[in-house]
Amino acid sequence: MSVFDPRLRITTDRLVLRLFQSDDAERVRAVVEAGHRFLPPGAPGHVAAIAHWLSTGVHELQRSGQGVHLAMIDAEQRVVGAISLFRTQWGAGITEVGYGVHPLHRGRGFATEAVRGLSAWVFATTELRRIELRANLDNGPSLRVAEKAGYTYEGVLRAAELEDDGPHDLVVFGLLRGAVGAPHVFPTRSWSRRACCCAASPPTTCPT
Repeated sequence: MSVFDPRLRITTDRLVLRLFQSDDAERVRAVVEAGHRFLPPGAPGHVAAIAHWLSTGVHELQRSGQGVHLAMIDAEQRVVGAISLFRTQWGAGITEVGYGVHPLHRGRGFATEAVRGLSAWVFATTELRRIELRANLDNGPSLRVAEKAGYTYEGVLRAAELEDDGPHDLVVFGLLRGAVGAPHVFPTRSWSRRACCCAASPPTTCPT
C-alpha cells in the first residue's frame, strides 16, 4: 500500500470518520461563514472556494500518498471536527496524526474518540508500525487527548513550531503497533485548560 484507501470509512461509538465529499458543502459553508478554524490546511477562507476544495483540494493529500483528511461526522450528520494522517513514510512505516474540533463541540471527547478509532484502523488495515502525535506544550487539551488515546509521551522539541506569536515547544507522543503496558505519562499535570482542542501540527492551526 502506498496510498490510503479513498473509500475509508471508520465508525466509532458516536462518530463516522470519512473523506470530505461534495454534499458537505452546506456544512462547510456554515463553518467558513462563522470563521471557525478547525478544518484541514488549505480549507477555503471564503464560500466561493468551497466547491473546488471539496472536489479537489481536500483530496490532494490522499492522492499524493502522504496522508488523508477526514471529517468527523456525529449522529446528527454535523461536521464536528476533522482528523488527518500526514507526513506518511510508507517505507519507514511511520505516519502522523493531527485533528481539530469545532468550537461548539469541544470538551465532549470527540478528538480522543477519533484518534483512537483512526489509530486502530491504521494498524488493522496497513503495515504502518508507528503513529506520531505532536502538540504545542501550552495546548493542554491536546496533550490530554494524546494521553487519553493511549499515546506515549516521548519528549519535547524546543521552539520547534513557529506561529504568528513566535516559536512554541512541541511535545512528541507516539503509538506503536502491538504496544503493551502503561504509557510513559507526561511529567506534569499543570496544563492550560484553554478551550482549544487540536494538535499543533496539521491538519489545523490551533487558535490562541
